Amino acid sequence: MDKTSNPLHALAELLSGRALPIVAPERLAPSAFYDLRYRMSVIAAAFEIHAKPYGFGQRRVHAGRLKLLQFVACRPWLIGMMREWSAAQYDAQLSIASSQRLRRGFLGDQMHEDVVAFLVARGVLAKMGSHIVSVNANFLTDLYAVSLEQALFSSERRALHELLDVQITNSMLEGW
Repeated sequence: MDKTSNPLHALAELLSGRALPIVAPERLAPSAFYDLRYRMSVIAAAFEIHAKPYGFGQRRVHAGRLKLLQFVACRPWLIGMMREWSAAQYDAQLSIASSQRLRRGFLGDQMHEDVVAFLVARGVLAKMGSHIVSVNANFLTDLYAVSLEQALFSSERRALHELLDVQITNSMLEGW
């Protein structure tokens, strides 16, 4: 087959010198919030920092807690609001005033649900009642270790560590 009869060569010749890439710096880059690898890394960090031992070599965390933790970790500027919400949880008026936008945001986070469903389908996590359990703990541990080694997602990890000091109750996880 010569170059002229090969469709790829013919196409390459047609495009040579004519097809130029267009760079539009004014166009916004896609948000990392919708990047699967980013969200898996945040979930791995949340598991490493917040999950409790369960069974033989497994760890688990309440599904609603994991959703809230990763939501705030992706948005570290919400830590102050989390502290206020936690402090006000026994005062109904203050609790509603300080938590409405945060509650609406994390409850509506469909991307988290999709990433967890993906990890369940891949055999990394399992849903057990109201909890998420690590099935392949090595995957999560290794992913977390890579983020530590390469100094990735430090603000998210810092937020998750700060959340260790914030009391998160079942009433805050409303609907779970």
